[in-house]
Amino acid sequence: MRHLRLHSPTFGPMSSSRKDIANFVPGKGFVVQGVNGASLFDPGKNHFAPRLGFAYQPGARSDLVVRGGFGVFFDQINLNPFLDFRPPISGAPQGIEGNPFGASPVSTFSTNFCGQTSYQWDAIQTPGLVCGAGTPNAGAVNTAGSIFPGVRPCSDPNCLGATDPKGLGVYSVSPNFRTPYFFNFNLQVEKSFGNVGVLQVGYVGSEGRKLNIISNINQNGAFPQFGPILQLNTIGTSNYNALQTVFRTRNWHRLSSQFAYTWSHALDEISQYRGAIPDDFTNARLDYGNGDFDTRHLFTVNFTYDVPNAPWATSGLTKRVFNDWQISAVTNFHSGQPTDELRLGLDLIGDPFKGVSHSFDKTVPGVQWWNPAAFCKPGGTACPTGSGNLARNKFAGPGFADVDFSLIKNVPITERVKVQLRADFFNLFNRINFATGA
Repeated sequence: MRHLRLHSPTFGPMSSSRKDIANFVPGKGFVVQGVNGASLFDPGKNHFAPRLGFAYQPGARSDLVVRGGFGVFFDQINLNPFLDFRPPISGAPQGIEGNPFGASPVSTFSTNFCGQTSYQWDAIQTPGLVCGAGTPNAGAVNTAGSIFPGVRPCSDPNCLGATDPKGLGVYSVSPNFRTPYFFNFNLQVEKSFGNVGVLQVGYVGSEGRKLNIISNINQNGAFPQFGPILQLNTIGTSNYNALQTVFRTRNWHRLSSQFAYTWSHALDEISQYRGAIPDDFTNARLDYGNGDFDTRHLFTVNFTYDVPNAPWATSGLTKRVFNDWQISAVTNFHSGQPTDELRLGLDLIGDPFKGVSHSFDKTVPGVQWWNPAAFCKPGGTACPTGSGNLARNKFAGPGFADVDFSLIKNVPITERVKVQLRADFFNLFNRINFATGA
């Protein structure tokens, strides 16, 4: 059996009927969406997304089936990186709506009215406050009692006008922005063992292309009139490969169960779609490493067992009390996930697990998972000639284990109606599962 499907989705750029979205384009300056036909990016028309699947039963055997599939999937463009990026650096706007140009300019400041980066809001909001000596704007009078100086729009598209503000952060959507897409593929072999159960073993893979990455393209000061310039690009990639095995039983000697194990590896440059930027905007591949959600080993078991009825329960009362019981459990065990969303600029000079007990310490509080002496900052006494090239997400944090158990009593009321009483025990063995940490 074969199945082929052709799909061609189209996702256009966001727009505003008020023509108040100004996009910073290097080499041009601010370009207002909707003016002279300008848009944030070219939506493209080559979104060809074929999908193919098949199922094959070798010979006349009914207990063996091979299945596989391949497909191209275009992603629905997420607006969070456009409007709500939540930048990790000071003075950068939240999104494209935060630019100081156009019909609705917005100024993003890294300091308050007096030029301070650290302050108390209520103290600066005093009308007539004179900025004190030692502040960058000493002597300035805050007549309105505003925390920030107020909107300072740019009159020139490159903010080079004589009265234009300097040092403001701006936001950019790359002219080369494209719709992200994925190649998804799998190959599965399923073998039946009569009434005992079914075993399924398969390979599952996925490759992402043109994924969102936001970079500070003004790291080298190429635009001295601006502060940070965050640019939304689609230069990211991702890879996921997994071996998935599942064994299922259904009502075998009163037992229905599923045992599943997955080995997988996920890699990318940046896993988060907001709040993270690469270290070097000219080489995003430096951040290529284990994905934030990379989980190498996952083992799950769930089962339901119908307890046999008591042969000595013959009266109506004893049947209701001692018959129709079930026990059920769900268990989940997986290895830890990485902790460093970005490269830390460190060198590895020792065993990161040496001398670490991984036991709970209330003085931390928590668990010290790595040996701090195994890492060093280049230029220090420990590694004066280091390179700082420790890979992103190199090491994983604590694993996870959980066992949930249920005791179930089914009470028949009529032939078609019954009441179920159950006692559920979550985390049966009271295991402490620690967050990944940092």
